[in-house]
Amino acid sequence: MSALDKLNGWIFLDKPIGMTSNAALQQIRRNLSKVKAGFVGTLDPLASGLLPIALGKSTKVINLAENLNKKYTFSVKWGEKTDTGDTEGNVIEISRKYPSKEDIKGVLSKFNGLINQTPPKYSSLKVDGVRAYELARKKIPFKLKKRKVNIYKLRVNNFISNQISEFKVECSSGTYVRSLAESISDSLGTFGTVTSLRREGFGNFNKNLISLDYFLSLVHSDDLNNVIEPVDNVFNWINVIKINKKQLNKVLKGNCIEMDVFFKNNLQPKNLNFVKYKNEIVALGLLEKKTFYPKKILIS
Repeated sequence: MSALDKLNGWIFLDKPIGMTSNAALQQIRRNLSKVKAGFVGTLDPLASGLLPIALGKSTKVINLAENLNKKYTFSVKWGEKTDTGDTEGNVIEISRKYPSKEDIKGVLSKFNGLINQTPPKYSSLKVDGVRAYELARKKIPFKLKKRKVNIYKLRVNNFISNQISEFKVECSSGTYVRSLAESISDSLGTFGTVTSLRREGFGNFNKNLISLDYFLSLVHSDDLNNVIEPVDNVFNWINVIKINKKQLNKVLKGNCIEMDVFFKNNLQPKNLNFVKYKNEIVALGLLEKKTFYPKKILIS
């Protein structure tokens, strides 16, 4: 077994502008050969920033990251509306109304908290099994349902010019910044298009980002493991329980184990927990009272 076959954990990629999230993933897969890899939280090609990539057994718990909050910095150009909501699309509406600093600050409070949002038609959501952007490109009529998203923080970060403003937002999973920018524009009685978008936060994944080129340069280097975060470090809100060899054998067969000896006072019933044998995370499961029920085995 090669060193690459043992890779497990997460890398926090700084996805460049102009590359799809899947293209970045495929480059990693090609260079890591047989290592399983997957990402969470698709970034549009014109977006940059934090793209979490799971390697090895971490792909089995990728769902734990799907609903984490996100942080973005984005810029809006006033007076233009495109069919995609960003600069990738064609301009379809023009206005000569450019909102003032006071006007912009005055409407932002409308978007704090729980709001209804309609996803953009140029999105990866599926409509009857087909990606919305595929239908939009073919000009096939369809509607996307509104859904509730949570905007925790929204503020103006910089007034770049009378036509361009920069914002920072912290929001729930499933929030579309392009739709948010359009809603802000509507409130201001003008049009707006997202000209830049960068993801700066993803749950607690605020680790140091690395470029794709730098990561690939380390593939055959002893330094590769230095940029990979262990699964229990990434999900540090999940308790880790150490088990012995006898308990390990039971867990690997999917059987529950009693935790009398290893129970910690800070562990609460029904909490999600990892179990660790020696220095390796081996399973994820639920702790109910003093019994651990494995839900996912993370080693073969």
